[in-house]
Amino acid sequence: MSDLLNYLDNYNRPITPHLNVADQMLLSRLPFFPFENIVSANSDNQIYLPEALKLLTNKLAANSDHLLLHNDRILIEKLSNSFRFKKIALSDFQVHHSDDLQTQYAAISITIEPSLTIIAFRGADGTQLGWQADMSLVYTPEDTSWQTFSLSYLSQVASTISGPLQLIGFSKGGSMATAAALKTTASIQDHLQQVVNFDGPQGSKLPNLSAPLQSIFYTYLPQLPFFGLGSNYPQSPQIISSQSTGIWQHDLYSWQIPDTSPTVLGMASSTNPFLNQSLRKWLCSLKQNDARLFINTFWDILNDTQAVTVNDLIKHWQQVTKLFQNQSKAWDPVAQEMGQKTLQAVFQIIVTFTRF
Repeated sequence: MSDLLNYLDNYNRPITPHLNVADQMLLSRLPFFPFENIVSANSDNQIYLPEALKLLTNKLAANSDHLLLHNDRILIEKLSNSFRFKKIALSDFQVHHSDDLQTQYAAISITIEPSLTIIAFRGADGTQLGWQADMSLVYTPEDTSWQTFSLSYLSQVASTISGPLQLIGFSKGGSMATAAALKTTASIQDHLQQVVNFDGPQGSKLPNLSAPLQSIFYTYLPQLPFFGLGSNYPQSPQIISSQSTGIWQHDLYSWQIPDTSPTVLGMASSTNPFLNQSLRKWLCSLKQNDARLFINTFWDILNDTQAVTVNDLIKHWQQVTKLFQNQSKAWDPVAQEMGQKTLQAVFQIIVTFTRF
């Protein structure tokens, strides 16, 4: 099956401002790279991607402590030699380091001549612990530091350009892109061409949006939309086929890309009354530790599944149900009921978008 890395091998035409979804997926990985002291923190000095990646490769060779996914390292090598991406320029790399994964975030600006600017956001690192920290924004509405960062960054970059803007992000980075677009000024919104969220949770309440503004939002979730639990998106999410199962569907490198876009299985309802409203409201009413326990219980169950494919997961869904029942025995009746309803809703989504 073709994936993000295969796309680079098979699609090598010069890039234009008319980006496809696979391009946006690739660019959403850039803020995860340790570009400190390579890419300028402001817009005064741009550096072309091949040069930045050459310096980054030397940096990684000299210091093995940098935390990167294995596939990110492969991506760095492939992008370094990619004809398609050699003319994109990078600037404004800003990263907020923290021992607390929930307050880690970064952003980078990407320029594609003649006039398109893309801002790519990220939350915590790409580890499982980082993913869990990204997910926590659904039940920690009081933590708005990531929204403040993304909104400030957008305002800073927008003040230096006059052309169109795209905001993209993976996981919490997608949440940051969405939040910045929703909260920024109308004059900046007029420059926004697309806002693309790759499997990021949406934790804040949506304002009333005009039809033109609503139309620029795009959300992509895998068949098992774990990171969509408790989320309400500006537009109905597109459900994507993944080669993995369980929580590993969150990995962008597992999404199937037969040409220039991932395989779309259908559109999910953006107004699931339970998942998008009741569940999130209930989670936010809990103490943080209790909400974390609820989410992490599902995380552990899906992480431990032995299913190789989504069809295997459906076939053995009773095992998932039994695992939940065993792990939730000490919960109060309300939490048990909410857990059962969550399982039922998620199962229905998986079945709806599975090709048997």
